[in-house]
Amino acid sequence: MNVNGTEGADVNTAHLNAADLNASGLSAPGKDKAPLLFSLLNLQAPELADVAEAVRQNRKDEALLALHRYYRERQVPGCRWTTEETAQIAEYVKKHCADEVAAVMRTADEVVGQTFLFQFPWDMERTQVPVTFEEAIDWHYIPDIDPEWAYMLNRHRYWVALGQAYAMTGDDKYAAAFCRQLEAWIDSNPVPEAPTGDNLAWRTIEAGLRGSNWIKTLRYVWDCPQLTPALLAKLLASLAEHAQYLAAAFTSWKKISNWGVLETSGLLQIALFFPEFAAAGQWRSLAEQRLKETAQIQVMADGIHWEQSPTYHHEVMSCYLDCIYFAEINRLKLDEGFCGKVCEMALASLYWAKPNHRQPMFGDSDDNDVRSLLTFAAALFKDETLRFGANLRMDYDSAWLLGIEGIRSYDRLASAEPQEVSHGFIHSGHYVMRSGWSERDLYMYFHCGPLGGGHGHADLLHIDLYAYGKEFLTDLGRYNYSDHTPLRKALKESAAHNTTTVDGLGFTEIADTWSYHRIAGPLGSKWISRPAYDYVEGSHDGYLQLDDPVLADRRIIFIKPYYWLLVDRFRSKDAHVFRQHFHFVPGVIDLEEGSLVCLTNHKDEANLLIIPVFGTEENGHGLSAEITEGVLSREYNLLESNHQVTYSRSGSGLTTMMQVLYPLRPGMADRPEVSKIPVFRHTGEQVDDEQAEACRIAHPELDGEHILVVSHRAPSGQFDSYVVDGVQIFGEVVLISGTAEERTITVIN
Repeated sequence: MNVNGTEGADVNTAHLNAADLNASGLSAPGKDKAPLLFSLLNLQAPELADVAEAVRQNRKDEALLALHRYYRERQVPGCRWTTEETAQIAEYVKKHCADEVAAVMRTADEVVGQTFLFQFPWDMERTQVPVTFEEAIDWHYIPDIDPEWAYMLNRHRYWVALGQAYAMTGDDKYAAAFCRQLEAWIDSNPVPEAPTGDNLAWRTIEAGLRGSNWIKTLRYVWDCPQLTPALLAKLLASLAEHAQYLAAAFTSWKKISNWGVLETSGLLQIALFFPEFAAAGQWRSLAEQRLKETAQIQVMADGIHWEQSPTYHHEVMSCYLDCIYFAEINRLKLDEGFCGKVCEMALASLYWAKPNHRQPMFGDSDDNDVRSLLTFAAALFKDETLRFGANLRMDYDSAWLLGIEGIRSYDRLASAEPQEVSHGFIHSGHYVMRSGWSERDLYMYFHCGPLGGGHGHADLLHIDLYAYGKEFLTDLGRYNYSDHTPLRKALKESAAHNTTTVDGLGFTEIADTWSYHRIAGPLGSKWISRPAYDYVEGSHDGYLQLDDPVLADRRIIFIKPYYWLLVDRFRSKDAHVFRQHFHFVPGVIDLEEGSLVCLTNHKDEANLLIIPVFGTEENGHGLSAEITEGVLSREYNLLESNHQVTYSRSGSGLTTMMQVLYPLRPGMADRPEVSKIPVFRHTGEQVDDEQAEACRIAHPELDGEHILVVSHRAPSGQFDSYVVDGVQIFGEVVLISGTAEERTITVIN
C-alpha cells in the first residue's frame, strides 16, 4: 500500500510538566531549543564544564559542539558497545541467529525506503500488509480503520533494527535513515499540553515504549556523522519532553494497567541514560516507586499478570526485565520485592509454556515463543530453572542487549529441570498438566479464573491440548482490536473457546472490543497433582442468571502419560441444550457416524481421538455432533481456516457429557476401546447416572485396562460405597487399573 504524503495525575511530582514544556516553546517545531535545553541540563556537573563555560559566554554553537563531543565520548554504562564488542556481538549473531539477522536486515532495508511492516516476534500488534510512504511519513496514518497501526508506527521499534544493521554492516544509509526520520518525527509531533489518549503519536504508552526504543537505537549510532550537534539538541530536548510527559501522566489507573509499566520503563531508562538532566534523579525516584507499586498490584500471588493475557504478561515482564538490567549496570539497586515478583513472572511463563515453547493464546494473545524472554530472565537472575526453559544459546535480542560478556556468562550457566511437572496457578485460575518436560510430552492447559479486564475473553473452563510434538486443541486468538469487523467480538465469545455453553448463549456477554454487559466469574476450583495423575475441577456462575438457573462445571482427570477423561456436568430444573466446543489447529478432522468419535487425520504424525462415553442404549440417542469450519488467528491481523467439532445433548436435572481425549503417537494403529459400565451400591442395587458413572478404557499400551468411576455427589455415608466390575470402592473419583487377576485401586479425589 502506498500513501503520500486523568484524574488523579500526580502532576506536582514532576520538575517540569508537559504543559510547562509546551508553553516554554521547547516542544514547538522549528524553535531554537538550545537555550531551553541548556536550562534543563545540570551544568554544575564537572563533566559538562566545557558546555557550561560556552553557555556562560553565550556561545551557543560552541556549547552545542561541546555537548556533542561529550556524548560521543561519555561512558555511561550500557550506553554503547566498543568497536571490538560490536564486532564480537555481530559475529555471534551472524553465526548463531541467522534467521533473526535476516529479518532485521530485511526490516532495516524496508525502513530505509519508508516501508513499514511490523513483524518482529514480540510486536504487540503485527501487520501483514506493508505500507510505503512515497513522500513524507504521515505519523498519524491509519490503514484499514485500525489505529493500532499508527500506534505501532509511533513506537519506533523498527529504528532498533536500523541501528543494528548499521552496527553489523557499517553502511551509513541505516544511520542516515534513523536520523532523518527521527528529526522528521520530532519536528511534526510536538508534545501535547497535557497527557492525552486522542493523539496517535502521544498516548502515554507510546511515549514510554518510544523512549526505550530510542535509547536502544542510540547504542549503535552515537558515532554516525548524521547525528549532528543540532540534531542531538533536538533529540535531548525531545527526551526531556518524554520524561516530563511520563512523569506527569501517572494516575491510580496506571498502577493497575500494563500502561503504567510500559510508561515507567521508558521513564527509568531516560533517567538512567541521561543523568545530565537536572531532573534525572527525580525521574529515577518516581520510576523506582512506580515499578514497586505496579508489580505489587498487577502481579498475582502465583506470578501471573492479572489481565489474563500471556502477551501482556510478557510485555510487562519484558519491560520489568529491561528496568532490572539497566538499573543493575548503572549500580542502582531496585527493591528486592519488585525483583522477586519479576522472577516469579518468568517462572510462571516457564510453567505456562507448551512443549513447543510457545505461550497459550488465551485472552488477547498471539502464538509466541517464550524462550527469548526466559533467556533474558535466566541471564539476569542467574537462574538454572529458567535456563532449562530458555534457548540453548543466547538469542539475538538478548545478545545485543547483554553483550559478549553476557553471552559468555549465559553459556556457563547450568540448567536444572523444574521441580514440578504439572503446575497449578491457584490464585489466577490456570492449571497445566504435563507428562514430562520434553517436546514430545503430553500437555493440557485449563482455565478457571477471573476475566482479566478488556484483554480477557469468555474462556472459563477452556482447555488447550498438545501431545507427541503436535498441537491439537487451541484458543482461536484475537485477530484485531477494531470493532468494524464482527470477527473481533466473535473470537471473544464463549463458543470460540474449548468450553461449554447452554442454549447457545455465552456465559459472559461481550459488548464490544473492550467492554462487557455481564461477566461470569469462577465459583471455585480444585487441583490435585501426583506423579501418576492430575485432577482439576472448576465451575462458574455464568448461567445462574437464567430464568431456570444452570450450574455448569468441568472435571478433568489426566492419567499419565496416556489420556484425559473430560467430564462436563450441568444441573438444572428444566430442559436445556448443552454443548461442548472443541477447536482444532488447521488440518483434517473426521467424525464417525454412530460412535460420534472425532479424530484428526495427520499422516505420519500424532493424532487425537475424542471418544464420547455413553451406554449402548444411548448410542444415537441424546448426543449429537457436527463438524464446522472456522478461523484461527495465531497473530494480530492474520487468519487461517480451521475446524471445530461441537457435541450437543439436551437434558434436565443432572446432565453429563463425558469424553475420553486420547492422543495417538505417530504410527500408532491401535485405538482404545471405551465403554460405559454400570455402577452398583455395595448392597447390590444399580445406581442411576445422576449418582455415579463409570467407563472402561482398554488399550495395549495401558498394560491392562482402566476403569474410571466418577461420583456426581461427594460420598457421605456407607451407601455411597460402590461396586464396579466386581471391585468395591469409596471415593469421588477412583481409578481401577490392572487385569482381572490383579487390580490396583487409586482414589484420585
